[in-house]
Amino acid sequence: MRLHALQYLRAIAASAVVYAHTTGQHEPYSEFLPYFGAFGVDIFFVISGFIMVWIARESDAPLPFFVNRIRRVVPLYWFFTLLMAAILLVAPEVFRNSQFEIIPLIKSLFFLPYWSSIHPGEVWPLVAPGWSLNYEMYFYLLFALSLIVKLRWRVPAITIAITLIFASAMAVGGTSATVSFLTESIVFEFIFGMWLALSFKRGMRLPAGGGVCLIIAGICLYLLDPPVPHVFRYGVPAALIVAGCLYIKTPESRFGVLLGDSSYALYLSHIFTLGIMSKLLPPVLGGGMTAAWLFVLICFIACVIVGIVVHLAIDNWLLRTERLHILIRRDTTIKEGTAPSPNRAL
Repeated sequence: MRLHALQYLRAIAASAVVYAHTTGQHEPYSEFLPYFGAFGVDIFFVISGFIMVWIARESDAPLPFFVNRIRRVVPLYWFFTLLMAAILLVAPEVFRNSQFEIIPLIKSLFFLPYWSSIHPGEVWPLVAPGWSLNYEMYFYLLFALSLIVKLRWRVPAITIAITLIFASAMAVGGTSATVSFLTESIVFEFIFGMWLALSFKRGMRLPAGGGVCLIIAGICLYLLDPPVPHVFRYGVPAALIVAGCLYIKTPESRFGVLLGDSSYALYLSHIFTLGIMSKLLPPVLGGGMTAAWLFVLICFIACVIVGIVVHLAIDNWLLRTERLHILIRRDTTIKEGTAPSPNRAL
């Protein structure tokens, strides 16, 4: 069973992140462009929690599962991390406030949290959007460990583990990057997704109208902007929107599915595309509101095209079984185009 609405939602979430980053590319344009869209990452986290439980089987084992997650996430991320390092070595002016450092590169490649010298106050890797992948790998590790228990106990086990780790890190306190990483309430969004999947797998259903209501409720709650912790401010609306998409009826669209499948490539590649566009377009477009929105439109189209090309020409090539035969045997792979394919969530 392929959940097309989640595919389309992944495309929307990635597009929202692209817009959010586009608004800050050229300062004179920023005053004309309302900032929003970062919530796309929260949607990805909820979807990621959902998909892990959705594809889980009683026979799953920790090591093959975790190796398969590495196989699906790491190659493209390493590609762009090494590309960023190369650019910072030969043309650092392409990215504002960026510089090459070997220790951050190593930590970025191995998903180790560290305080960014480029973005003060942020635990971000060399490729800034990769911060969400640090959380994905953290979640994948916990999920892999949970596979040692019976299928029916996995979601409660991970829920307890994330909560205990969060509480322990809060108790330890301090200013280390690891503590800051572990005490972000965003980690609970994976839990939301897991419980959604568990309910869905056990047969909980709503009419299509109920799904629409959930989506509207999620959007309204997000627009209210209440002064509450991140998990309530963004995570709850994201969970409502994801839940709504499970119950609405959507036709299959080959282009929509392609955009969903390309969302991971779009998420990682768009900052490179924006870096180039921010140098080329402003001198041509000039200033003012019209130029600002034209800049957004052109950048968005360019990012989507590049994302699709990267997905088809680079990501799919890297994911070919023979490229990584040392890491994973053929009998443990999951073929592209089957139910697990939406798991390329960020």
